[in-house]
Amino acid sequence: MQGTKKTVVLILILASFRLGTAVPVTGATNTKTDVPDVRTPALSEQAREDAALALIGFPWQKLKFQIVFMPPRHGFRAMIFPDKHRIEVYARPQDDTRLLAYDIAHELGHAIDVTRNTSETRKKWMKSRGINPATPWFGCNRCSDYSTPAGDFAETFALLLLGPGHFAGRIAPSPNANQIPELSSFFPEFRQKP
Repeated sequence: MQGTKKTVVLILILASFRLGTAVPVTGATNTKTDVPDVRTPALSEQAREDAALALIGFPWQKLKFQIVFMPPRHGFRAMIFPDKHRIEVYARPQDDTRLLAYDIAHELGHAIDVTRNTSETRKKWMKSRGINPATPWFGCNRCSDYSTPAGDFAETFALLLLGPGHFAGRIAPSPNANQIPELSSFFPEFRQKP
């Protein structure tokens, strides 16, 4: 985090039952269709977790954050602990692989934010999303982040990575196709390679 403050901001996703099936966005980096939507009880939790991680078409390991699957936690879907470089996913038995992948992608968006963004980048983001630049980037600790610029950044990253269907941001509408190229520029991993 910037400045001399060493306040740890826990960014989390409050339980939010999101319906829908992710559909790839034009220009999205992950267009894998061979990964099943695993809901079958006969498959192990490990198989479902592996399938969700396989949907993450992004070199998340370069961020040096550990992703850990935990038992369900009432009121939370996932949480990032930036000071520990740890992401916890509180997977519910009924969660399909795409929803788990979206939760992971959201938290990876936060990991990108806390490791790469600056106050200048964050102001540019808010401008591009039509968010008042005076809005505090982070919300309160243990509050939903869907109404914050940080949550919008994370939700948009997840949408760019996995497509629409689970976007839950409230501070700005889901990005449309015309906004995708500009928003993708905030994530170097989405830039076309020569």
